[in-house]
Amino acid sequence: MKRMIMCMCLLAAVFTLAACSGHEASAEQSIPKAEAHHDKKSVKRQIKKEPDTSAWVQTKGTARLPILMYHSISEGNSLRVPKEEFRQHMKWLHDHGYYTMTPEEAYLMLTEDKEPREKCVLITFDDGYTDNVKAAYPILKKYKMKATIFMIGNYIGHKNHLTEKQMKEMAAHGISIQSHTMNHLELNGLTPQQQRREMKDSKRLFDQMFGQRTSMISYPVGRYNKETLKAAAASGYRMAVTTEPGAASRDQGLYGLHRVRVSPGMSGAAFGSYIQNVMK
Repeated sequence: MKRMIMCMCLLAAVFTLAACSGHEASAEQSIPKAEAHHDKKSVKRQIKKEPDTSAWVQTKGTARLPILMYHSISEGNSLRVPKEEFRQHMKWLHDHGYYTMTPEEAYLMLTEDKEPREKCVLITFDDGYTDNVKAAYPILKKYKMKATIFMIGNYIGHKNHLTEKQMKEMAAHGISIQSHTMNHLELNGLTPQQQRREMKDSKRLFDQMFGQRTSMISYPVGRYNKETLKAAAASGYRMAVTTEPGAASRDQGLYGLHRVRVSPGMSGAAFGSYIQNVMK
């Protein structure tokens, strides 16, 4: 009898151990370890190679690039360009043979004095408003144009600002998402440490979100100082844009590049004359 009881206890212990082992296996399976590993591999695959510049030609002298600065594509104030005016601007660029660049291409053009075409432009939008995807993006797609959106890290998904899903949709079709810091604070009013945090945190965010090496930053409201330039370099960016007027060139320093502000009220023809005058 005692032997039978001992056997029954032993069997019960074996079944209990098996059940516990099964439970632990299920718990381990619920932890997305494989997915996390897959995500890392995906990030590696998504990081773009340097553009091939073997067919590019040397510029005449130091390269100069008009970096267009837009904000909202809507109506209302001096930072908003109506959709129809924006369409005319893009049509003018398309009809006059302009090549729209990525940040990576712009970097190589400015540092190597080479260009893929005689007329090049970098189209940028600050802040990441929802109308960038609803109004600007369809026009850019129509004309097969690339552009860059400087997004504020902590504004993603907020009212009137782009969601992660919207940005990823555009990123798959020629739109580059770059940094406008985490909180859109005026950098020249922050300590050097605070400036670096704003820049590093936003770079890390976009690196992870898009599987890229985020290479460009736009200083909020165009405010910066000497510490800002150092912080941008230390944070791993290759270039930074300001709101200083004019075409960009490396003579300005790669962390103090000028831009061409596009204001409302310009027809396609007026916009074209404006761009041509900037490049004289």
